Amino acid sequence: MQLRLLISILFLPIVTVLAGGYAGAMERVWLYYAYQIDQLNDEGDRTLGYKCKSWDPIEKKCRPNKNGVVQWQACKGALLNRKCNFSDLLNTLGGVAGKDKLAADQDGNLLNKLQTNPDPKKTAKNVWEHYEQTTTGNVPDYLPYRYIKDGDRDYVKCVTRVGDVVAKAITDGKKTSDNAWLFDRFNECTEQIRFARVGEHGPYLIAEAQDKLPEDITVKKETVGPGQNPLDPTRKWETVDWEKTMSDAVGSKYDMEELQTITQDVKDKFYLDTTAQEHRTVIQTFASVDAKVKGC
Repeated sequence: MQLRLLISILFLPIVTVLAGGYAGAMERVWLYYAYQIDQLNDEGDRTLGYKCKSWDPIEKKCRPNKNGVVQWQACKGALLNRKCNFSDLLNTLGGVAGKDKLAADQDGNLLNKLQTNPDPKKTAKNVWEHYEQTTTGNVPDYLPYRYIKDGDRDYVKCVTRVGDVVAKAITDGKKTSDNAWLFDRFNECTEQIRFARVGEHGPYLIAEAQDKLPEDITVKKETVGPGQNPLDPTRKWETVDWEKTMSDAVGSKYDMEELQTITQDVKDKFYLDTTAQEHRTVIQTFASVDAKVKGC
């Protein structure tokens, strides 16, 4: 079996696991911090934590009521002014009951329903374990129209809009010394999601580089984030270090310009695969959100 076909076959479950594993669990925490940041806005300006009351799967849009009004329901929860805690929001997304306790502090202790500062890593682990015990056995993809006003099924667009909400809150002066921790937590979650997505993507890029680069070019690797999946330490997070791969190969046979052409050709062909291309788009989208929120 050709390696490209093998990679295409293997990529299908990996993308599902990536969407439904650590990254998917961490994204729930990410969405919650974004929701809290959006709550700093006036009620009429809020867009996060809203779900479509009646989704039309044929037209792929929120269905209007008999009066022609498209209804978006705000998350209603246990906090002051009916704001949502972590479990309330996940209940809106689906798969978690409002009474389920998943939010935890940095030591893994479960938080009460009034606490709104869950530790991203410990809470993501609880989210993952919760879904592992369900009939599906993994963290399902969330549907944007159950989280963001005027949302649809476009995941990448939803991620971008979430980033825009947080960046605008900063630009509009909503970030203060009293609530800066919300933005810090959001950034922490973004970083963890990026590590997970790049780290899970890396082994397939490494395999492609090892198969397609000339035999006399050794593929060099670099560690991604902590270097391993927090849910499964046996799963390494690493990817191709293209710069070191090229610099180590410069010599009598190749100059840097030739190596740049060779490596770029490998990458271009790898990303002809639709699934790999979509995966890269998600990675780039989170990188864009990270830069935008940090003002880069």
